[in-house]
Amino acid sequence: MIAACGSEPERVPSLTRPSPVAEAPAPAAVPGRTAAVADEGPARATMSRGRAAPSPEPGPTVLPTASSADTREPDALRTSTPWCRPAGPLNVTVAPRKARGPLSLAVIDRDGRALAELSVIPGEMNLLALVPSLRDVDRTVWVQLMEGEQPVGAPLWITPMRAPPAVRTVTSIRTSNQQPYTRVIGWGDRALDPADPETAQAMPAWRPPDSVVTGGYRVALARDAVLRTSLGEMRVVLAPDAAPATVDNFLRLAEAGFYDGTPFHRVVPLDREGKPFVVQGGDPTGTGDGGPGWNLALEPSDLRHDRGVLGMARGDEPDSAGSQFYVALSREGTARLDGQYCTFGALRSGWETLDAIASTPIGDAATGRPKEPPMIERVELVPAMPRSPGVPARAATPSAPITPSSSAPAR
Repeated sequence: MIAACGSEPERVPSLTRPSPVAEAPAPAAVPGRTAAVADEGPARATMSRGRAAPSPEPGPTVLPTASSADTREPDALRTSTPWCRPAGPLNVTVAPRKARGPLSLAVIDRDGRALAELSVIPGEMNLLALVPSLRDVDRTVWVQLMEGEQPVGAPLWITPMRAPPAVRTVTSIRTSNQQPYTRVIGWGDRALDPADPETAQAMPAWRPPDSVVTGGYRVALARDAVLRTSLGEMRVVLAPDAAPATVDNFLRLAEAGFYDGTPFHRVVPLDREGKPFVVQGGDPTGTGDGGPGWNLALEPSDLRHDRGVLGMARGDEPDSAGSQFYVALSREGTARLDGQYCTFGALRSGWETLDAIASTPIGDAATGRPKEPPMIERVELVPAMPRSPGVPARAATPSAPITPSSSAPAR
């Protein structure tokens, strides 16, 4: 029997067992609830012809920001190559148009740096041949059509196909209930916190990681996800630069209608310290036990948890996520999840809807089951906003925390 979401996850002996619980991180222990996440959890290459934006100063975890332009012409840029081998061709088509200025393509990284710019005319071109230094990128870049200085239509994502490095774990003991759990301490040869005593003890026994090889490139129109719920809409900007395989999995499920008609089956408005925590959905059974029938490898996303950030729910085994996702309700309540769960997107709009879901009256405090679960009526994929060189893909997090309604249970 798979444990219900919100209870202590099963220890998973191997990945050959049936798909383990797709479980969101659970808060620290509270009366009537068993903790499922430890309180003590751990906290490029450039191309030619680039005009670089100043490197952003370190700050709060990034959330999406819109360009001043809109998506009037989402098909201005297309591809006939959804994937290609390392040598290409990587074909991109600029649609015929009545241009209001000289046309160019800008290759932009997530920090807003224009890594390459080239003048173009309408038609198909092999972008890998025109910008060979694309072969050097190690994470998603955006290709944006420009008319003069104005971005036009949705950009394309170009994502190098690279398997995530091996996840490094140790078995730790929860301070809240003295139960063992699997804690992520690094990937490949990189430790999350080299000063952590358990990490320092485990690192000498790590076998050398496999080489990370680019097997080619995925090319797709950049899209946002609009979650149309029974309490309103939320627009999510996806982050393939942080978690490309997880974003691809979410897109495929959304396109297939997998999430349509599913509930937010778990709502935890406050942890034991009174900090807003998470709301969780994406289970077709609505029980907290369901999933798509496969597991995802845990990706080392560097998109930190903050209000409105989406992450993948999973069981105790790191590579056990599938379809269930959660939305963080505050940085204060979810900072300890950084590095332990894969974050893959963040809200652009719909904060009042998130507030409403978090304020849903709870029927079962032990599992976070709402009395009347809010529903995801439909997930619609829409063209993303244009990108402008010099503008980061994500900006600072809104500072206002969610305030749960008085109907939320005391903890």
